[in-house]
Amino acid sequence: MLTIQLLPPARVNDQIARPQSLWLLLRLCLAADAPTGEDWLLADELRDAHPQASHLRMLISRAFSDFANWGVQVGWGLDRSREPSWLARAKRNRGPFWLAPGERNRIRINIGERPARPEEVRLWLGMAAPARSKKSRQSILAATGPDYWFRYAKARRDMLDGQLIVDAEHGALAGFRMAAKQTSDRRMQALALLQQAMVWRRAGNADAAMQVLDELTRLRRPQSGAEIGWLGAMAEVVRAWCAYAERNLAEAERLLQAARVDPRWRAHFQYHPRVQTEQANLQALIHRARALDANRPGPQRMQDAAQAIQHYRSALSLAHEAELFDGAASAASNLGWTLWLFQHSDISVPDTEDDMPLRWIALASWLAETHGNALSAWNQIYLLRMVRAGGPSAEGPDMPGFRAWPVLSPAAYRQQVAPIAIPKQPSRWLDVVRAMQAEIDRGSRQIDALQRANVLLELAWYEAYEGEPSASTRAVARLRQRLRELTEPDRAFFRAALGRLPARP
Repeated sequence: MLTIQLLPPARVNDQIARPQSLWLLLRLCLAADAPTGEDWLLADELRDAHPQASHLRMLISRAFSDFANWGVQVGWGLDRSREPSWLARAKRNRGPFWLAPGERNRIRINIGERPARPEEVRLWLGMAAPARSKKSRQSILAATGPDYWFRYAKARRDMLDGQLIVDAEHGALAGFRMAAKQTSDRRMQALALLQQAMVWRRAGNADAAMQVLDELTRLRRPQSGAEIGWLGAMAEVVRAWCAYAERNLAEAERLLQAARVDPRWRAHFQYHPRVQTEQANLQALIHRARALDANRPGPQRMQDAAQAIQHYRSALSLAHEAELFDGAASAASNLGWTLWLFQHSDISVPDTEDDMPLRWIALASWLAETHGNALSAWNQIYLLRMVRAGGPSAEGPDMPGFRAWPVLSPAAYRQQVAPIAIPKQPSRWLDVVRAMQAEIDRGSRQIDALQRANVLLELAWYEAYEGEPSASTRAVARLRQRLRELTEPDRAFFRAALGRLPARP
């Protein structure tokens, strides 16, 4: 038997308990007592309850250490049939969390000498009293009113503007969370959840995206009665994106293939434009990575290169047909960058000989500008690298030789991509990348770790090129500090790139 005493200082079996660990255990007890049958706790609720916790993973790790000391078995994940001791700890922080069978009956919650009432436990946890309304399904549907759609539309606008994660009340993530709380309709909740996962994915936090996708999986359980249609298919695409972000190409392709043949999603992969566009973009990325793998046989690389280009062209066409101009800009940008990479890797793709990669980059910029969306950080990074043709390939070049390297000027770039009209650039590329870095530093532009590293690389390169070695050295130092945030293949790329900068005299 485990006895929890709520009178301060709160104790478990007469030992003072860590507040956050006790909060989680008490919340799990309330979940187990709930009449709805959903006797688990989502990771998002734990995060919302402890916004001051900078490292949720550490909070969870300490809580499970306390659970072990208290002799309480707590599980995690969607598979309730497995013993907690057999669950993968690597996925523990994603939740959802639940008490193992029989554990709730072993726990007593007291205030002084008497049992605590549920409302008293909720008060200790800082939770609002549960609603006691008896709404029909029709009233639930009707409850998805203007407040939901206002929050959702505003969050979507923030997402297009690049305002991904600002604070608890501002930015796309906060907006989609608030939207989900404005409705009791599970399909509308699923729509907001899917967008939250996409925000986390774009912010480079695959782990947080997977947590939200697990919650979405809970919503589409048969007993939930939620008909979420294309949202389920899109969730599987985002799950595959997360695998790709971790450089697990095989898993990303496996997830995509499984989703495409799943009877629940098959029609959406064939006919839904958003699903088709996103999966085509991801397929192209997978094939591009394989085409650029120098360890693979030449014929296979050529085949993958052709498939990558085909998928990007398909994504661009699908996005335009559905008037998904953010998707169209992304596809155009990736197509231009991919063509440039293949040209500089001696990979020949039929029917691309006359393609000018910079014109695709310009098209992506024009699409974003014309339709009021934020300029893609990737598109700007690609442009900065392409106009310098990658830079000298020799290690440790001397400064005069480095500064003599030919770089296409902003004016020459505008002339080359005409008649595509693009916003007028400053006279130097250094001013472009410095403006990007300033936006990142003041928090007005949120991009993921890999993008931040690329911006710092371009900053260091152009500062050296413009004869500012001290400033370049500072940018290099900042970049080296960020390498720990990246995967090993990405760290290797940046180490090699830094080696091609001129040594400071």
